[in-house]
Amino acid sequence: MMFRRTLTIGLLALAAPAALVGAPGAWAKKSASSPAITKVSPMRVSVGGTLTIQGRHFRAKARRNTVIFRASNGRSAFVKPRRASRAKLVVKVPASVARLLTVRNGAQRPTRLKLRVLAGKFSKFTSRRLSPVVLGTSAGGDGGGGGGVPAVCDSDADHDDDLLPNELEKQVGTDPCLADTDGDGMTDGWEYYSARDLNIKAVPYPGARPYPNALDPSDGRQGRSSRWDFDGDGLTSYEEYRAWRGIGSSFDVTKAGGTDLQSPLGYSDGTKFSRSAEAPSTPAWKGPQYGLPAPTQPFPATYDLHADGAWRDDERDADWDGLANYFESARGPSNNGWWQSFWADFTPTVDPWPDNYFGYFDRRPFTDLDLADPDVDGDTLLDGEDDQDFDDYSNITELYEIVVDLDGNGATLSVDVAGGPRTINAMNPCAPSEDSRTCDDYKPFG
Repeated sequence: MMFRRTLTIGLLALAAPAALVGAPGAWAKKSASSPAITKVSPMRVSVGGTLTIQGRHFRAKARRNTVIFRASNGRSAFVKPRRASRAKLVVKVPASVARLLTVRNGAQRPTRLKLRVLAGKFSKFTSRRLSPVVLGTSAGGDGGGGGGVPAVCDSDADHDDDLLPNELEKQVGTDPCLADTDGDGMTDGWEYYSARDLNIKAVPYPGARPYPNALDPSDGRQGRSSRWDFDGDGLTSYEEYRAWRGIGSSFDVTKAGGTDLQSPLGYSDGTKFSRSAEAPSTPAWKGPQYGLPAPTQPFPATYDLHADGAWRDDERDADWDGLANYFESARGPSNNGWWQSFWADFTPTVDPWPDNYFGYFDRRPFTDLDLADPDVDGDTLLDGEDDQDFDDYSNITELYEIVVDLDGNGATLSVDVAGGPRTINAMNPCAPSEDSRTCDDYKPFG
């Protein structure tokens, strides 16, 4: 009897899921259908014009739908419709779509763009038959509403505020709708004037390599840095652009002509001497408010790495933290990789710590510095007066000593400690002193 009761219960348990198969609605909502686009009108529309998209399975509330415009190169723009129903979306084509258009001979050209709708799920991209042609600001058309071409990029003489007038952008091939035509993180005007600087300003603008080029994305942003350094001052193009932005995007049009080496830009990758006549100021040290001594090195004299009386871009201090730009650059000694490469290339080769106390140190992390951030660790101390490896020798003391004999002991790369001169390393707490408060007491075997 017990066996039959158990068997009966088991059969009921097995049968229960089967009984539910025919009634999924009792346990879960039916999966939502994907949206689909069946008609688009008009098929030629200007930026600023109105586009109507018909189809099915859209959301009834406008804000719950997103229309995606996509160019053949994969660049996209995302737009919320103005009105919506489950079968129709009404969209005003915004200025952001202008950046997807083909630019040729200095003007935007009519460009066919694919559409896609996100309404909980994605629709498929439209076929060519349903993909509208979007007209540029210099092209004709009905504007999607009979009003002609709206002047979306002619609100003033320099619509995108990139230092280049609209008409000049059309001449050189950049987009008057976009401050950064090639999308490399540096604005068109900054690249234009950097190229002019490299070409000695009096010579016409060079439109191709080997100059900074607003139509060449390869010379732009790669993290905090970039690939090229056109003027040879140790700072890459994107670093100098970030330095320029950091000082307020300074631009002096009176310096745009002539053959001198100064630039209209506060920082330029076309000259090492962008503002060579402007002496850097003494940083506003933060340490004294905590009872810590301010750096004793004289400023601005300490910045003068080349001792030539001209304030070069690598000597200046874009973030006003007491460290010249070169030291905080991607190719400079305020990052761990520089020290690893330096001692590996040194003759004779210097083994890593602990075999050599001042060699490359990897027992714990130290933050790389940044020429556009005056306080990378957020402790309110400026990076110059701070101490990256916590050995009680400031970053100023250890970094400048790589290039100049800052302490006057007759040698670079060393400072005097108890027992005589010792080699410095800004990312090693045992250099210059193995008795520092954070040098490891126990040395690893390997």
